[in-house]
Amino acid sequence: MDTVSAGTRPLDNSKASIGVGINCLDVDPSFVGGVTTYTLGLLEGFASAGNGCRFHIFVTSGNQHLFEQFRNRDHFNVHVLGDRLLSLKANVCRAALLSCSSRFFKFANDLAFEEIRESMDAESDVLYTPSPVLRCFNNRKPTVLTMHDIQHVHHPEFFSWPRRLSRNITYGLSARHASYLQANSQYTKQDFLAHFPELSPERIEVIPVGVNIEKFATPDATDDVCKRYNLPERFLFYPAQLWPHKNHITVLRALKQIESKNGLKIPLVLTGGAYSAASKVLGFVGDQAMGYVRYLGKVPSQDVVGLYHKAAFVFAAGLYESSSAPTLEAASAGTPVIASRIPPFEELGQVLQLNMFDPLDADGLARLIFDLWNDERTASAQAEINRRQIACYSFENTARKYVQLFERIINT
Repeated sequence: MDTVSAGTRPLDNSKASIGVGINCLDVDPSFVGGVTTYTLGLLEGFASAGNGCRFHIFVTSGNQHLFEQFRNRDHFNVHVLGDRLLSLKANVCRAALLSCSSRFFKFANDLAFEEIRESMDAESDVLYTPSPVLRCFNNRKPTVLTMHDIQHVHHPEFFSWPRRLSRNITYGLSARHASYLQANSQYTKQDFLAHFPELSPERIEVIPVGVNIEKFATPDATDDVCKRYNLPERFLFYPAQLWPHKNHITVLRALKQIESKNGLKIPLVLTGGAYSAASKVLGFVGDQAMGYVRYLGKVPSQDVVGLYHKAAFVFAAGLYESSSAPTLEAASAGTPVIASRIPPFEELGQVLQLNMFDPLDADGLARLIFDLWNDERTASAQAEINRRQIACYSFENTARKYVQLFERIINT
């Protein structure tokens, strides 16, 4: 296998340091948000709170551009694993899923990616994977995996049959073979324990997600955002991919109810990719003549920051989540949040001020939105509290907890 490494400065050899491999092979450069945002934010956290660790970032020729900023950082190496047959091997493994056999898929996968495993193991004392499943199930070094969530268990109706099959097999194997899982919340930890009987509590570490506070607290050209997209001066904002579990329809029904009952058309701005719920969401907007709802699609990250700052409230309305990056981003921007009452958000609500609603109760959400829209004093007070509280969710703090886990694993 061809491997290209770049970007590390000399280390202080006066004391031993941990070699942390970070498997970024499956970080999708075409997907904005989610795993990509989390991975890049966490790497920035490691740069600030790495505690002398040596970080080896494993990437592909297709996504290496995402990691250019780390090539010349202290204690960072970027390794491009130049397997020309990588796509073919991935397709062969996908075909192996059709056997419906976890054992056969594991055999095919481990055989196909043996050279990749050897390359990552050779540079790592511990290997961390920020995407939801392991690339290899036979690593010789301890592995830590961020599975994020197991939505397919709770909402199989949101996934096609091939996608359910893939997740059932790959998530099950990953839970079985990862040395440790990182969970974004206590709820997620208990969810993993309930659905993966091979796991023990000691193998799951709860580390809350982080946020780039400085990025979201200091927007560029905020005043230009409304002009650029022809938006009203005051609006609600829901930054979420158009997936079914993001629950856009309940939000839209609540706003339509406010229009019908109170004669008030409260503007809503939507951003995110047009995925499997797009036709239903946009169809509802069209059928109900909700011209005050604007869908902007995917927008540049600096514009998302500007929209956070200009919004009156930000929605985090999901039916199922493991945590909520938009809630943390809104809190960093000083914008109050309307969130669905699900366990991970209730955990966040122990630290942050959130306005919560039952996720399928459009009537209750309509009353909540109407009251908040007319109560700017409460919104301002919540925003100030959240600005003070958000520091504990910095990516630097998140990274520090990961490093403590890595050190504990190595010293065990």
